[in-house]
Amino acid sequence: MTEKDIKNILESELHTIQLHTKIKNKIQKTCMENSKQQHNSKTSRIGKSIAASVAITVLGCSTVYAGYQLLNKVHVNEEALPALDAMQIVQINPLTEEADAYGKIHKNYSDFNTLKQDLGHPLIDSDLSHNNPYMLCQLTTNAADYVMIQVDNFILGDTDNYEYIESENRYIYTHGTEYYTPISLTADLILSESQLRNGWDRDYLGLFQFVESYTSEQGFTVNILQDTLLEDNLENVISEKSAIFVIDGVRYSLKGRISIDTLKKIIATLK
Repeated sequence: MTEKDIKNILESELHTIQLHTKIKNKIQKTCMENSKQQHNSKTSRIGKSIAASVAITVLGCSTVYAGYQLLNKVHVNEEALPALDAMQIVQINPLTEEADAYGKIHKNYSDFNTLKQDLGHPLIDSDLSHNNPYMLCQLTTNAADYVMIQVDNFILGDTDNYEYIESENRYIYTHGTEYYTPISLTADLILSESQLRNGWDRDYLGLFQFVESYTSEQGFTVNILQDTLLEDNLENVISEKSAIFVIDGVRYSLKGRISIDTLKKIIATLK
């Protein structure tokens, strides 16, 4: 099972669960201990990435009813980050796909524009993402309260030599100099008054630290996080960065192994 499969399963099944603080603390402690052990061993980076993804997914999507979303609270290791712009209720096209046993609809796309057309609600884009045949997009929703969108390989940068692994539904690639990985995009949309009232908080525990908050050229607030795992045993590896922001009531994140300067340049291209 790939990292993406783990993330999608957890996001689908744990979306409405509210975790107790003791469980949060236990996962946080475990993540920190695991990261130290992995740093002192020859464990591959993919193991670290999966651990980070699980921590973010469990403590992010499973705390969807944890707080009042007008504040759009995002936490890193229990520390609230600077407030982002408010999330808002948005309207989407009716989805006709059959829901699974848990009431969730999952739909995959190989083209971001097709996803946006099906959704019927405008999403951000960048000229840097155009003419890109390697995107892998997934839409997940209960068709009543929320939509979660994941776009892998949203921006390729100077990565190259993409090869599709059908059995794992992912691409392998050669890292670049400026982009050690392609950039992924996520979008969280609120569809109902009850979801807006109950909120949609997101927690990042153990493996990330807050770097800075700034106002983009377009005028929205951006919070930047970075991976805290040490990479002394790997030469010329760029740490993972995440940017979180809200535009027109929709919360987005961009994630990839790039410099903060490059991340800010990407954000400046969003429209």
